[in-house]
Amino acid sequence: MPRTFTEKEKEIIRNTLIQSGRELFSKYGLKKTSITELTKAAGIAQGTFYNFFDSKEELYFEILGLEQFNSEQFLEDIVKSSGSSKESIRKVIKGIFELFEVNPLMRRLYESRDYELIVRKVPPEKIKDHQMEDTVRVLNLIMGMKNENEIIKAKPEVIAGLLRAIVMLYFHQEEIGREIYPEVIDLLADIIADGLIEEK
Repeated sequence: MPRTFTEKEKEIIRNTLIQSGRELFSKYGLKKTSITELTKAAGIAQGTFYNFFDSKEELYFEILGLEQFNSEQFLEDIVKSSGSSKESIRKVIKGIFELFEVNPLMRRLYESRDYELIVRKVPPEKIKDHQMEDTVRVLNLIMGMKNENEIIKAKPEVIAGLLRAIVMLYFHQEEIGREIYPEVIDLLADIIADGLIEEK
């Protein structure tokens, strides 16, 4: 007879799966991480995994949602600590690169085919909801930058797209020139902030 878990045990197991998943996916990626490795850390049988997640892709997807939430909190704190929209935009652009430096899971996601593999297994409605929530959060972040004495000269959706494009630069440091890369980002942040913001 399968073992039943208390609500507290379920919470502990779920959190342990998320933690071990974060570590293993960061280190090995989706394809090279097995459910056996994920369940070993949680001290559960391989079959028990499916009481918590339908697949390792769904586990990865949930972890990404948590990582994204933490990243957005980090960027929101930057916006709140800035005195103007220009300063916010500069700091957010630099903050994006800082996030990738300290977050191996996010780096791997962009460097590998992991996201493509996740999308194949996770229900389409979950992906769609996630993308919609992501867009709303980014737009709220951008609108939070707005100062009453400044005009943002582009639509929030366009700025959201610009920020996504900037993320891709992180993965082209070799082509840009690793030794000049920090200066390039500083200059780019200044140019974008000056181009987007106009004083009333």
